Amino acid sequence: MPLNGRALFVTGAGVLFVWSGMRGWSVLATIGDVITGKKPNEPVSIPLSTPGNAGANSTGGAGSSGLVGIAMQYVGHAYLFGGAPGKDGSKPWDCSSFVNYVVGVKAGLAIPGNAPGRYDGTSHGPTTGVWAIWTGMTSVSRANVQPGDIIVWGSHMGIATSNSQYISAHSPAERTTVTNIPTSGLGPIVRIGRL
Repeated sequence: MPLNGRALFVTGAGVLFVWSGMRGWSVLATIGDVITGKKPNEPVSIPLSTPGNAGANSTGGAGSSGLVGIAMQYVGHAYLFGGAPGKDGSKPWDCSSFVNYVVGVKAGLAIPGNAPGRYDGTSHGPTTGVWAIWTGMTSVSRANVQPGDIIVWGSHMGIATSNSQYISAHSPAERTTVTNIPTSGLGPIVRIGRL
């Protein structure tokens, strides 16, 4: 069976895109490194605000502890699989739409597929799988989890409140709660990202 050049190209491009996203690398920079034969660069960390800049930190949104402060306001909030939080966050949500609302609406930061301040909560927004490959976060190890880091499993996600706990929308019965970061039950952690 002859090899189809187009299929090989599309497959290679897809692998490169996913690999870059999982590693937190710029896709274009990775392509450039592959072409020139260099080892790909380490993840790029873009500061969310500069010293003296009121930016999102002034609302408690951009800093790691700021995300936790925002998220903690929603302990007990209702859960609905696939739910869109609404502009004011009053509607039920699931794990990913909770993170989308906290990061994208309340903190005003970029989320996958949405520039800063563009996501308004009227739709569900990006899902867990999209967050897992998004290049807008710097990947960190489990040992280095800090408050405000985004933790992604295969079908669940949340925001770290410490190195051992996280907040997420869990189920209709549990609602939005702070729990221990599980070592089993959700499968392996796919990615931990820092904004």
